[in-house]
Amino acid sequence: MRIISIGDLVTDYYYKDGKMVGINGGMTSHNIIANLAKMNINTAVFGACGDDPQGKIAIKSLENLKVDIKNINILRNVRTRCFHVSYFDNDGELTFTSKKRCPFCKNKKWYVDSLIDTNDILKKINDDDILVFDNLNNKNQIIIDNTNNKKIIDLGQYFELEDFSCKEIVDKLNNKFEIINFNERVSKYLIKRLDLNNDIELYNALKPNFMTITRGEKGATFISKGIEYNFKLNSKGNVIDSTGAGDAFISSIIKDCIQNNFNYDPILFKKWYANSNKLTSKVVSKMGARGHINALFKIKKINNECACDNFEYNERKKIKRCNININNLKTRIVNAVNSNATKTLKNIDFNENSNCLFVGTGGSYAGAYFASKIINILYGSNTYPIYPRDVLYRNNKNINKVILFSYSGTTNDIINSAKGIEMENIYIVTKGESQKIVLKTGIPSKNILSYRTSSNKGKERGFLSFEGAAAPAAIFLKYYLDKTNSSIDLNTFIDDRIQYWNKQIGKIINKNIVSKMQTHKLINLFRGDYTDVACYDLESKIIESGIFNCIIHEKKNFSHGRFINYENLKNTVSVYFKQNSTTKYEETLLKYLGNENIIIESKYNGILAEFDLLIASQFIVYHIGNILNIDISKPKYSEEAMEIYFYKGDL
Repeated sequence: MRIISIGDLVTDYYYKDGKMVGINGGMTSHNIIANLAKMNINTAVFGACGDDPQGKIAIKSLENLKVDIKNINILRNVRTRCFHVSYFDNDGELTFTSKKRCPFCKNKKWYVDSLIDTNDILKKINDDDILVFDNLNNKNQIIIDNTNNKKIIDLGQYFELEDFSCKEIVDKLNNKFEIINFNERVSKYLIKRLDLNNDIELYNALKPNFMTITRGEKGATFISKGIEYNFKLNSKGNVIDSTGAGDAFISSIIKDCIQNNFNYDPILFKKWYANSNKLTSKVVSKMGARGHINALFKIKKINNECACDNFEYNERKKIKRCNININNLKTRIVNAVNSNATKTLKNIDFNENSNCLFVGTGGSYAGAYFASKIINILYGSNTYPIYPRDVLYRNNKNINKVILFSYSGTTNDIINSAKGIEMENIYIVTKGESQKIVLKTGIPSKNILSYRTSSNKGKERGFLSFEGAAAPAAIFLKYYLDKTNSSIDLNTFIDDRIQYWNKQIGKIINKNIVSKMQTHKLINLFRGDYTDVACYDLESKIIESGIFNCIIHEKKNFSHGRFINYENLKNTVSVYFKQNSTTKYEETLLKYLGNENIIIESKYNGILAEFDLLIASQFIVYHIGNILNIDISKPKYSEEAMEIYFYKGDL
């Protein structure tokens, strides 16, 4: 199923106080598609534009959002439609005007009759496609009248209806659309024009399955099965520009309708309206109909020509945040090792009677797991790596220390997990700023192990953190080496292992291997024998990136029946972490697993292997991302997903 917008493409020019600030794609139906693409819905455009720079921008603005653009007809010697939106600052409040003429040269790049090829479009529409329109011109009407697809129309203007008789208006709309969206101006016009009394009569005359009316600051109306539901606007947010608000409103409605299989359940309407209001609040806080989705394209006029006539556009090279983070990994880990966090760690009174919880989530869980192993090895004390919510469901009466791992230092569930524990017994390992953490959490400053330094202030940008997993582990490895009077220079060790694994993993993780991963959409990970931390970290990053699935097998536990999944489902792509030494059981297991294994073997044993393989894990996910040509640090999450990510309530 595709959601397809139909119509000629438009490029919008934006000006502020007489100065052009940029351009972007426009037109209501295409704006709707742009919003839906941002929601990870399969979208396409069937339209037309010129072969001029404006047409290229209109197409590029959709292509950047992963909209299918292959059915856009690029016409030679045709000027793409252009619209000009001018903003003016009146005592801190922006007002705007929208015109078809350039405010500088007064030229108009617009044509009246649509240039889409209806015959070509009709041939390419699939039965399950959902079609989106924003006007009833002759060519759109041909497609509307000759398809049985679900159709949606958003009418924000009524000037085109003035040339039609009342009967013609009704015939164009009657029983033709799954959803009709009007703004209040259009609905009032139609009620008056068709000699009706109210919105219900308008609904009954046009017979959509669902009708919505946007009323700006007054809210909105939904009509389904002849019953009207009115909703008031609770919060409009910081309004800078209301253009595109209606497009976003109906986009959100379409998404909710799709998710509910176009079942119009009144119980859900309040939630649907809230979702729409949430999105429109974002739209009106930015300049432009798509300002909340992507930035304006910056262009440069050629010589003395007006930019509405001709311009240059040089696309900025996309920098993968993942590349920056991995390139800075050594510096960030070394800085962490040499920070005050290592001194603070030495002051914690660990002993054989210490019962410690090491709490982490996501990438921080790897650091928590590693630290718990270090303290157990050194003191033989009871240490438990644990997720935040699990802390609340255990008896912590005899726990005398809780070590929290939070990259920001203020992760809500991690902080809340320590409630009920005396503040003097709570410690936090973080890249956050100590003063802010003290103010927000109440944790004593002497208990904050911050590896933030004057030369290492900035945090990794992106959702998946490399530093957040490796740096805390390195701090505890430093503690271990000092306590055991090791002769290993940790800075040199880190530098050596990063260089080694970057080169080695680059050889191991090749296109053929990644292709197998893509085919199976699943990777088996084998942990045990000082390889646990690498497995948990790699699983976290792969899962959170959304590219494959993972199953973690403890090496011996695999033999107790888990192999049936491996055999029956042919999920045979595996990453097998191992220390340098090999047990007899491991030899048998590796022989059974066969040649599909990707073996990542450390040159070390014990805790050094554990840390060494954690470094290897960072480069595995990095090289997979490079081969797939994706920025693995920046997955695309839905708004619904981020609501649970940013959840601040009780656990």
